[in-house]
Amino acid sequence: MTKKSYQILMLLVISIFYTLTVSAQNDIILKTNGDEMEGKVIKMNKTDLQFVYKGESIEYTVNKADIEKITFASGRIEFFNKKEGSPANPNLGNHHNKVAILPFGYIKDQETSNPTMTKKIQQETYTIFKKYAVSLTYQDPFTTNALLAKAGINNNNIEGYTMGEICNILGVEYVVQGLVSIERSNVTNYNNTYSTHKSDGASKNKAVGDVWNTKSSSNHSSMSTSTQNYSTNITMNVFNDKGDNIFTKEHSSFWQTQDAYQITLNYLAKRTPLYKK
Repeated sequence: MTKKSYQILMLLVISIFYTLTVSAQNDIILKTNGDEMEGKVIKMNKTDLQFVYKGESIEYTVNKADIEKITFASGRIEFFNKKEGSPANPNLGNHHNKVAILPFGYIKDQETSNPTMTKKIQQETYTIFKKYAVSLTYQDPFTTNALLAKAGINNNNIEGYTMGEICNILGVEYVVQGLVSIERSNVTNYNNTYSTHKSDGASKNKAVGDVWNTKSSSNHSSMSTSTQNYSTNITMNVFNDKGDNIFTKEHSSFWQTQDAYQITLNYLAKRTPLYKK
């Protein structure tokens, strides 16, 4: 299997994984006051709906006027009470030249569940861009993640939102999103040979004309070391608040440490239209 085919296969696996995860969930109602209700929507009426909480059997009536959106177990998202022409975020009119870095997807040796690394790479990407920011303002990752959590957005349901909607929720003009994949590749072996020489002193020396004969001995030793190499593949995307993908690029590299992906991350960041803008 070629590397490109493998990468496509891994992205397909991740997509299926997220779909299966979402399918196993309950329906989640996000109310206009920020409260969440997790369970099952039993019936949809004209002005309200019937709802049963997870692990319970009592039916509750919820007015649609109190609902912002419902994320169904199937992954479908239905919005309520969305006024025409009103932005999803009150700061929408003031988000020009603002950028947010989303938590990166992370795969290591085909394992995807590592929330610590997704936040770590998010912070590293933020640091790279912010260091050379000129006219852009970068939103702190803690603020980004808090706003996502308040909106009920996580890895399991983010596919139900367009990147334009994510921009509006975060109050930014651009979002940076990406995927880091790290896998063990080959092992490099190194062999080093060392030699030491020892000469016998003057007690064994005999003069023959002008030449002195000296006894000497040599010792040889060798040492072997092995270094694990890693294959790193990073895809980086930049979206604007209209949902347009204004930049996408993928880059692969091979290094001898797991954290060397930072070099590739820096390489891609420099090639985005946001770098030093």
